[in-house]
Amino acid sequence: MLCPVDFSPSSERALRHAAEHCSGDTELIVLHVGNTASGDRGTLLKEHLYQFSRYSDLLSAYGCRVRFAVEYGSPGATIIDYASKTGAAMIVLGSHGASDLGRLLVGSTAESVMRHAPCPVLVLRSPEPVDEAKAVHRKQKEAIL
Repeated sequence: MLCPVDFSPSSERALRHAAEHCSGDTELIVLHVGNTASGDRGTLLKEHLYQFSRYSDLLSAYGCRVRFAVEYGSPGATIIDYASKTGAAMIVLGSHGASDLGRLLVGSTAESVMRHAPCPVLVLRSPEPVDEAKAVHRKQKEAIL
């Protein structure tokens, strides 16, 4: 099972879901696709290893076999290529959408993976953030009625 992550809360949610559904002999591959334009690979790798160590602690409670990987390139194409290369049986990824339009379309990376993956894809949509002011106003209005 392949679970691409970008270290966002959406990715962590997808990672937890994937770990919950790993059977004893299934390997969970946690893949981060780095951007080579955002700095030197040595520094980036240190940051990725820090995040992976945090995920390792989180995943230890699930008892599944885990492998961490870092690849560089375009996220959608790299995830698809990595899934093909490793023979992934399923891809589990979170989607948070980069814009309002992106939310309607699931998110460009998730959409690309869904369209071109060599295996089934499970996309977990992140819940909408709660606007505290609207929630308080709604509760006050319900109390009046």
